[in-house]
Amino acid sequence: MPRYYFDIMDSAQSVPDEAGLDCRDLGEAHSQARTLIADAMNGPEATRIDWRAWRVEVRDEARELVFTVPFPSHSD
Repeated sequence: MPRYYFDIMDSAQSVPDEAGLDCRDLGEAHSQARTLIADAMNGPEATRIDWRAWRVEVRDEARELVFTVPFPSHSD
């Protein structure tokens, strides 16, 4: 199975994924990115962060960008 890396970033900072995850295909990698976003947005600091500029950059084993999944904007 190919390994994908899920780097979380906004315009000023990034949290690189050093471990990565094995995924069957791009569809599973996309699902993993959406799960990562949901977990981040429901974390203890979530209400203090403006998520509009955040995204997950999914990279392949060569660390080449495959696709980007933006965080959804949500209104309170």
